[in-house]
Order: sequence, then structure tokens, then C-alpha cells
Amino acid sequence: MTRTRMWLKPILVTMAVIPLVCTSGFGFRSPVSAAPMHHTKIVVNNASKIPSPEPGKVSYDQNGFDANGRMVAQFGSPVIDGNNDKVWSKAKAVTPKHVSDNLDTSVEFKALWDDHALYILAEVKDKDLSAQSVTPYMQDSVEVFLDENNNKTQEYGVDDLHYRVNYENFQSIDNGKPEQIYSSAKKVQGGYVVETRIAHQSKPENGKVMGIELQVNDAKGSERIGTINVFDSTGTAWNDTGKFGEVLLTGKSKGDISGVNPYNLLNLVKHTIKMDFNLYKNANVVQEAMMKVVSEHVLDNHKITQEQIDQQYTALQNAIGKLEMTDEAANEKYFEAVPNEYRVQSEKPGTIQSVTYKAPNLVNGMDDKRVNVYLPYGYDSSDKTKKYNVLYLMHGGGENVDTIFGGPGQSKELKIIIDNMIAKGDIEPLIVVTPSFYGGTNDTATFHEELINIVLPLVETEFNTYTESASRDDLKAARAHRAFGGFSMGSVTTWYTFINGLDYFKYFMPLSGDSWVVGQTGGGSKPVETAEYLAKAAKDAGYGPKDFYVFSATGSADTAYPNLKPQIDAMKQFTNTFVYSSDLTKGNFYFIVADGGTHAWSWVNQYIYDILPDLFQ
Repeated sequence: MTRTRMWLKPILVTMAVIPLVCTSGFGFRSPVSAAPMHHTKIVVNNASKIPSPEPGKVSYDQNGFDANGRMVAQFGSPVIDGNNDKVWSKAKAVTPKHVSDNLDTSVEFKALWDDHALYILAEVKDKDLSAQSVTPYMQDSVEVFLDENNNKTQEYGVDDLHYRVNYENFQSIDNGKPEQIYSSAKKVQGGYVVETRIAHQSKPENGKVMGIELQVNDAKGSERIGTINVFDSTGTAWNDTGKFGEVLLTGKSKGDISGVNPYNLLNLVKHTIKMDFNLYKNANVVQEAMMKVVSEHVLDNHKITQEQIDQQYTALQNAIGKLEMTDEAANEKYFEAVPNEYRVQSEKPGTIQSVTYKAPNLVNGMDDKRVNVYLPYGYDSSDKTKKYNVLYLMHGGGENVDTIFGGPGQSKELKIIIDNMIAKGDIEPLIVVTPSFYGGTNDTATFHEELINIVLPLVETEFNTYTESASRDDLKAARAHRAFGGFSMGSVTTWYTFINGLDYFKYFMPLSGDSWVVGQTGGGSKPVETAEYLAKAAKDAGYGPKDFYVFSATGSADTAYPNLKPQIDAMKQFTNTFVYSSDLTKGNFYFIVADGGTHAWSWVNQYIYDILPDLFQ
């Protein structure tokens, strides 16, 4: 049994100065700006031995792939500190197959596994490093795609993961749960190294094959100039797990054991350090638990055992669970991840129908268009006594009418989530309509005309809704049973619909996108003017804060965050129109921020999960 050191000093130093009584929060830097994790010391057991004899001899080609074209992960427990431990010497280096033209960047990948996790080492040669872009995949970074069950579905499932780590160790996650991931990155002569760990969700063993893709994003300034991929030549693995290659787990011999796992505790400590303790009445319960981790040297003890680590993890987790919010903090709406059971096909699935129509275009012609209509389980078109609320949900730029749910017979993630929410009684059955702004005028600023004049009367007289007829008066009379929302470009459309469609909609859900009414990205560049315009639009239409609701959301790593957050902050100042509170008996407006959330539907689906119970109250 060998022992290896992991350097984690900043966390220990930071924890050591935490006051037991804190009235102004910890005041720590976020992980983005914190010192790299590889500078801190923790001593852990690296207990895996080089297997002898090796179970299942593997032969490799010149690029490090086995006879079936797979990566191979040998059994071993590296320490995740950005250093190339000796245990990595047993892993075969893989040279990627697909490199964008004219790149002078290169990379070698290695993989190991133990009973806790899969480990990836990327050694990147790149003399020009940049993290200037606000878009994570346009920074110099390493991306990991994992399909643990290797079922190669196009849709990302519960077992699938997609995330990236840049050379400064900033993580951004498009699919999967942050607690699964631990990484360390550092710059080295001529490039950078990323070492990352993905906790298993199911039992690993010799011979198991997982789906995997590994990618390097090569940036210059604020642009990505190319990519390097191990398996995917199409550049579409981000949207299709069927494009992944495979990694074979092997090399575990009888008697081999895994090293200890401090990473769950380390992730929890990082999460705790980032918490704003001004939000809680009894912050001392967590501060005392953190101090115990320091005082007992749990993260700086060469004799550490897994039992000791797990005890401290449980104690800290329990302390966090005892926190009580202040009255002011309770006004905030907090992000909650979708539980895994909501991402599994429901036994009571809804159905999808398509409805076609014609819309006038900009050359005095007519375009053929369609919307998809989600009908909840049990919907009976002949039962006119049962009426349904309607949510209109718009896709983002470059997407289409099938992006959100898919078409008839399909079942994408959001449909599965809504099926489960209805089946479990979280929300009342509702109809969801997914239109497209492409075709017709092709303009987010004018789509409301097509929506109000054509789509609303068509859909709401075809299905069992609260409108009595297609007349404008009847459509207006049913506004309390109607919501409009959208993602990215669809969010821009939502703000325009708010300005022009308050007579027809009571609820608005702009996700990951600001208002452009005073100019493109005006929410970030002119937030006060934008907020003032929105407030005036509501006042001029004759609506006060009890007459409509705005529920907005984005992620802290979303490209929309720098524009949407200033706009939301400015809207809070117009209290005669927008009353900020998650308590809908007090206010009509809230904003959710998901820590680490990126500009991806996997996050947006979760915002919708959080917001849906507040619609149609």
C-alpha cells in the first residue's frame, strides 16, 4: 500500500480563519477566483496496486486504442491535484483522432478507474491560453462526455454527463450533477494539465464498457478557433450520446483496493464556503461543523480513514440541513435540481400533436408553419367540462419547433419531467404549446402578432381551454389561464410578448435571455432604461403588480447572465410595477440563479421544473 499527497492548502487556510459568529458572511472568493486547488495539502491513501497478473491482456494500436477502437482505463486511484502521479504510468496514453485544421495544439489523454470513480488526465500542449470569452466552450478547456450505461441514446439521460474544465480549473456543466465532478488544473510549460474525477452512479467492474468522448477547445482571444476530439468527427456529441466512443474498464486483480475518497467532502466544503451566511438566522451551526473539520485535521492527516471522512461529510451535510432562513432571504426563489426519478419515463405519459397553419411573411406571401401541442395523460377531447391552462413555450435561436418536446411520438427530457410532475400531483394537468419564430416575419419583436392573431385562436378553440371562442374579448377574458415563456432567443420573445400581450397573458417565464426593447443586449448595457420601459408598458396597459407575474431564471455560468442579471436588479427598483418575492401573496416577480448553470436545455428544463408549480395560482 502506497501513500500519496494531495495539495489543498487554500481550503484549509480559508477554513481556519472562519469566525464562529459571523454577521457579514464568510467573505470568501468564489472558486473561479480562488487559488488553484492543487496548492493545498491533504494526505490520502493511494491504495491500488499494479495488478499482477493483469486480468484480460490488452493490446493497443499506435494511438493507444484497443483492438475494438476503445480507450482503456486500468485500475488505479490517482490523487486529483493536477500532477502526473506514478499511478498514471499504468494508463495508456491516447492520441485523439480528429483535429481541426491549422491547430498547433495537441493533447494526450489517459484514463484510470477504481470503485469510486473514473479518472481522466489531459496533458495539453498549447502556448496561447485564453479564458477571455464569457462562453465557457470558447475558452481553452477540456470537455468530458460520459454515458455510463453506454446506451447511446440521442437524448442525455440520468446516467449521462457533459462538462468542461478550463485551464484555470473553472468548471461548467451542461448535463449532470456538480457533486459528481472533482477537478484540478494548472498551467505548465507549453500548455496546461487537467485532472478530473467522475463519481460512478452504478457499480464498476472489470469488463464494463462506458460511452465516452473527450474534447479540447482551443481558444485565441475571445474566440474558439478549433477543437480536438477523440472519437466524434461531427462536432455534435454535445447533443447526441450516440456519437460517443467507448472506454473499457479493466486491470483490477484480486486484492486490489481503492484509495480513500475525500472528494465528496471537498466538494461539500467548497459549496459551504460559497454560501452567503447572511441569509440564515443560525449560521453558527454550519460554521461550527466546518471548524470541526479543521480542528480534527480531517483534510490534513496521513492516517485518514474513509470512515472519518464520511463522518465529517454527514455532520456537515446535517448542519446545512438545519439552517433557517431570515425573513428577507425567504423572498428569494432558490434553484432546485430535478430529482432523478422525474427524468424516468412516467407510467402516465402525455401525448404530442402537431397543428399546422399559415403565417404572413415579409414578402407579402404566406409561410407554412406548425406548433406542437402537449396534451396531458387522460386528456379527452370530447369532455368539454374539463378545461386546461395553457403554457406557450418558445425555443432558442437556431432551434426549431421540435427542440423542446420533439414531435408526435417522441419524448424528450422536458416532456418526461412534466409527465412526472402531473402524475405525482406537483402541478395540475396543463397543455403546453411549442411554437417557432422562424417563418412568418422571423422576428422576436413581432412574433406576438402571429401569436395573438393566429396561434391563440387556432389552438385554444381546437383544444379544451378556458376561452369561450376565438374572439379577442374571449381570449382576453381567459388571460389568467395562459402563460408565455422561452429560452434564450425565446426569452427575448417573451419580453416582447410581455410588452405587447399583457391583455392575453398573465404569466411570463423569460429564461436565460434579456429584453432587447431598447437595443440588443439592452438588459446588460442599459438595464435601467430597459426596466423603465417594461414598467411603463405594464402601467400604460392598465396592469398593476397584482395583475401579472414574471418568473425569470438563468445560470451563473450562462452567457445570458451578464445581461439578464443587471436588468432584473433594475426591475427590482420599480416597486410600483414589479414586487420582488418568491411568496406570491406578497409579490409578482422573482429570479432564479443556478450556480454553475450554462446556456443549455438541461438547465432550462430544471428552471421550468422549479417555476411550473407557481403558474396559474
